[in-house]
Amino acid sequence: MPKKRLLIVGAGNLGRELLCWARDIPEDQRDWNIGGFLDDNQNALDGYTTDFPVISSISNYIPQQNDVFSCAIADPKIKLKICNELLSKGATFVNVIHPTCVIGDHNRIGTGLVMCPFSSISTNVTIGDFVTINLHCVIAHDAEVGDGVTLSAQCDIMGFVKLDRGVFLGSGARMLPKTSAGEFSTIGAGCVVLDQVEANRTVVGVPAKYIK
Repeated sequence: MPKKRLLIVGAGNLGRELLCWARDIPEDQRDWNIGGFLDDNQNALDGYTTDFPVISSISNYIPQQNDVFSCAIADPKIKLKICNELLSKGATFVNVIHPTCVIGDHNRIGTGLVMCPFSSISTNVTIGDFVTINLHCVIAHDAEVGDGVTLSAQCDIMGFVKLDRGVFLGSGARMLPKTSAGEFSTIGAGCVVLDQVEANRTVVGVPAKYIK
């Protein structure tokens, strides 16, 4: 049976990285080959060396029968909007998990996961749809990660943490045990969260404090 064609949604910085990580997955461990990018900016790859082009805009693309998709957009609101629009057109998303990642037992993992090198998911963790886990992140036991969450590199999600839909964590952010972050909140780079973060608000610093 012919392999499916993987289209990377977004040809920006994360898209070019995702291309690297997808190519690291051995061919006998995936049922797709990389086909290229979708991006509304047709010139997104100008000035970069890459083996795969932008084949269409996102907004105008109609999923084909043999297509599968992976989203490389970090902004949770934009990511969820675009993924839901593609789903409404019949798109199928796959999980792209780098071979160096570690995933324990008894986890519930949604669709459209992007998991970059050297990250780990412990045990009894719930991961929603369209979650992005960048390099060297740790998600500990009993954590809950909602749809569309983005973890930048080197984030630490400790035991019993709850991240609601659309939360964004900057590089090196830490959620201490039993803390939480409400929908579409932003946790700044290097931030250490000791308590609850309200929905749609932004915290920075050590310990975390609101800036808006």
